[in-house]
Amino acid sequence: MSRHTVCDVVPSGRPDPRDPWSEGEIWKPIPGYEGYYEVSDQGRVKRVARMATDKSGRRKFYPERIKSPRTEKRFGYKLAGLSVGGRGKSIRVHRLVMAAFVGPCPEGMEVCHNNGDPADNRLVNLRYDTRVGNRRDQQRHGTDHEVNKTHCPFGHDLVTPNLRPWILQQGRRGCLACERARSYVKYHTELRDDFEEISDRYYGAIMGGAA
Repeated sequence: MSRHTVCDVVPSGRPDPRDPWSEGEIWKPIPGYEGYYEVSDQGRVKRVARMATDKSGRRKFYPERIKSPRTEKRFGYKLAGLSVGGRGKSIRVHRLVMAAFVGPCPEGMEVCHNNGDPADNRLVNLRYDTRVGNRRDQQRHGTDHEVNKTHCPFGHDLVTPNLRPWILQQGRRGCLACERARSYVKYHTELRDDFEEISDRYYGAIMGGAA
């Protein structure tokens, strides 16, 4: 397999006829990593071809290279390892795509995958939205573990009326009995060891309609 030479490298941002993905693919510099890395509207990340000085002081050519992202075990998001000046960092690819093509994430917003696939980082599949909007997506796509949660860690049913309304508005479910028990023992610290018993009493009162 031949190696790239200086004259063999296709200039950054232009389609590479050797790459079946590249036709029509748009590349942009990653904010904060300009001149080092770029990300495409198809969700791919590459190292930019450049000359640099190595540790021995010699000038060295680094050819363009498409990076192979790794996958988060817990959520399935794709991670790209970026390194400048010996300092490396792993960043979720969907954040890189949105930062490069749309701009910084507004405060209180997060990146959402329209089709529910955390590995699909095409620009057309991404948007900025609130956490509530993201939760609704997860519920619609069946990827929200909160939807399948039926009990709290203390065995209380997560059903009406034992649901925290302010948490429910965020698309999540929380145990109202445990929340009230936490508030109670916060001011009665000597009863911390009795938390489960106290939460059970609150649960009985809530489900009995007396709370």
